[in-house]
Amino acid sequence: MSPDGDYLTETVPQGVALPWWRVALMMSAFSVSLPTLVTGVDLARVTTMPGFVTGMLAGGLILTIIGSLMGIVGARTRLSSYMLARLVFGERGAMALNAAFAVSLLGWFGVNIDLFADAMRVLLATLWGWHGPIWPVELGSGLLMTLTTTVGLCAIDRLSLVLTPLLFLATVWLLLCALDVSHAGIMDHMPHGHALRMGDIISAVVGGVAVGAVIMPDLCRFLHRDRDVVLVSVCAYLLSASFVMFAGGVAGLLVPQGGMLQIMLHMGLGLLAFGLIFGGTWTVNALNLYSVILSAATVFPARSHQTSRPVLTLACGLLGTVLAFGGLLDHFIAFLFYLSIAFVPVAGIVIVDFFVLHALDHDSMVHAARRPVVWRAFVSWAAGTGISLLASAGVVTLTGIAACDAILGAGMTHALAGFVGRRVAGRAVRRP
Repeated sequence: MSPDGDYLTETVPQGVALPWWRVALMMSAFSVSLPTLVTGVDLARVTTMPGFVTGMLAGGLILTIIGSLMGIVGARTRLSSYMLARLVFGERGAMALNAAFAVSLLGWFGVNIDLFADAMRVLLATLWGWHGPIWPVELGSGLLMTLTTTVGLCAIDRLSLVLTPLLFLATVWLLLCALDVSHAGIMDHMPHGHALRMGDIISAVVGGVAVGAVIMPDLCRFLHRDRDVVLVSVCAYLLSASFVMFAGGVAGLLVPQGGMLQIMLHMGLGLLAFGLIFGGTWTVNALNLYSVILSAATVFPARSHQTSRPVLTLACGLLGTVLAFGGLLDHFIAFLFYLSIAFVPVAGIVIVDFFVLHALDHDSMVHAARRPVVWRAFVSWAAGTGISLLASAGVVTLTGIAACDAILGAGMTHALAGFVGRRVAGRAVRRP
């Protein structure tokens, strides 16, 4: 049976499920989008083609592993990533964490509208000679994305069912057009100056999409089998994200200067650019707002029960649209970047808590998290976030990949704190 509710703060019933390929289409929407194409353009220009392909596939594999582990936790517990945070960080402790997540996702909702409006300003002027005000585009796109999420997961599911394959075909067409012009010199491409290190390439690939892998439980809680979760992760990251980045990279080598939009206009693909930007922003922002609602429901559980989900969705969507309108995001993007870094260590903590400390036992997790605040989880989160920031600044690194450093640092700290806590508690019990 398909979901007829969003189960904001409840366990998804066992009888409610989605086919794995429908979840894969929704998760792939994060990849078949303008930001992923732009990542491909930027990376292909600063390294060799063999290095670009190797780093892209390695990053896709890492994302697949992270997404699979997080998704399996969601599928087995039938809980969203924000409800899992309550189990790991405690009920009150998770409120602060989920509030940060809600602010970050709502901020990116506004950033995407702003980026979409800027792209539309160029496209409207180039394709149709329109030089009027752009605010109707911001308002209309914000309302459209908000109304889609207001209907619920079923609307996002159907939107992805239609748009993701179309966007994928548009990306195939972009790649074919680029190869038709520039395939002769692609393999011999050499960057100006020193080529980017392999670790930096992988970091860029993983860091750009890591948030999506961390919140995999939001959709994978509607799956039953571990195998289905792995298939979703492979399709979303190893296949879709890698292919879209490759297409962007090849197109970027065709036009050495300018961004993705200028590249597509140079190739005479203005209408294709419009479709990719509009469709990609629509689906990604609908999913962003859906996750905002899930996190907000755990921060204000009492109010979320009193306020209907459509009203909560409209309020959050309008707030994100207002942020885009006011130009506040010009000063907010740096804050959002560092706030997003806080997402990644949570994956290491949740994975260790479920697979190591509680040995795949959901009931054991629930019993252990009845305290208001689980301090060892916050210590682990701080350690992972600190390591991530140091790795991003190039000060210290464990693997050469900032996102992996954050997950490993948080996970190892959480495992150590958990085992030490158990030993101390065991001695206290045995003491006469």
